[in-house]
Amino acid sequence: MRKIFSDSIIYVGGELIVKIFPFLLLPVLSRALGPEQYGKISLFNAYVAVFFVFIGLNASAAIIKYEYTQEDYNSADYFFSSVIISSVAFILCVAGVYAFYPSDIIILAAIAGYFQCIYTNLVSINQSRKEAKKYMTAQVLNAAMSFVITLLFLYCFKVSYEIRVYAIILGFLISIFISSWSNRNWLKQADFCFDTVKKTSSQLLLFGIPLIIHNMSFLARSGLDRIMISNYFSSSTLGNYSASFQLSVIITVVLMALNKALTPHLYSQLKNNKISRKHFTLIFVGYFFLSTLVTILAQLIPEGIYNLVAGEEYKDVKRFVVIMVPAFLSQGFYLIMASTCFFYGKSKAISYCTFTGGVIHCVILFLVCKFMNVFSVPWVLFFSNSFVALLMYITVFRPVTESDQ
Repeated sequence: MRKIFSDSIIYVGGELIVKIFPFLLLPVLSRALGPEQYGKISLFNAYVAVFFVFIGLNASAAIIKYEYTQEDYNSADYFFSSVIISSVAFILCVAGVYAFYPSDIIILAAIAGYFQCIYTNLVSINQSRKEAKKYMTAQVLNAAMSFVITLLFLYCFKVSYEIRVYAIILGFLISIFISSWSNRNWLKQADFCFDTVKKTSSQLLLFGIPLIIHNMSFLARSGLDRIMISNYFSSSTLGNYSASFQLSVIITVVLMALNKALTPHLYSQLKNNKISRKHFTLIFVGYFFLSTLVTILAQLIPEGIYNLVAGEEYKDVKRFVVIMVPAFLSQGFYLIMASTCFFYGKSKAISYCTFTGGVIHCVILFLVCKFMNVFSVPWVLFFSNSFVALLMYITVFRPVTESDQ
């Protein structure tokens, strides 16, 4: 229990530090660029998330899982196979985009997504081995480098959204080099023979391909909104929404950090049959009350505080934030159940749930953007997240935990 608590503190604290850097850049970039240019940065991040799904194929999650389920496991073999898979996927993605929709921002997003996949897979071994300090140190260094490079580019070059894009890409490149050097002895353990590469690659693909639908459905509920807003509303509106998103996304940061910290421990508890339905019930009830408290606090913060952070040009920030906070918090129930169901090999069932939720989200989001105002967009996320959590509980989580009693 002490290890679980300490790892949770390290992950949450580390992820908060990581997100402090973009948060510190928010008042700088939002004022230097204005709503229109700042909105393009958020749009770039949304495209990066899309490419991360198709290029990465969830290999980092597979590396963590196989640490606990595979005999004679060598993580270096899986890492190098993930690099091969990501490289092939990257080439296919860039070729497809260049052929049908040549756009500088999308090509740059593909490059950033590729480097992010390699870096994520490289440091995931620390997560799988419960080396929380090493994992978070690497993540903080990556965020710090991107932050410093962005400030240098702002000082040395003409101000535009591209300087942030190039800083992100360069930050990942430097981080990959540093992490590879620090883990060089581990990387030397890899077996490059054809049979090993074939075996590990097939296992990564078998795990990752079914989860494309799962990840895209999850992404549709967290990234498609900015793409749709860019098509149906003004660039200034996108900038206001993006600034609000940056302020609210700290909720997701904390949730993902807790998920990363707790997943290895959850797998250990499930493997040893030390966790039951009643424990999950207590977790759900506690999380509900915590979510309610955070939502109330977000509404009590004066509007002037939000404008002080984002800038006077961003006048609608609080209206977005007070809706986004409960919308992001609603993801927590899903993450708890998904991690549990992944352990029991229910990847396809999870994909069906998230696919259904993703389709519903896309349809409602389209109708809202076309016929309603932009302030209704965050409510779509709240509804779809709640729907997916309920659907997963009824169809997957409850049967799995009942059979394990």
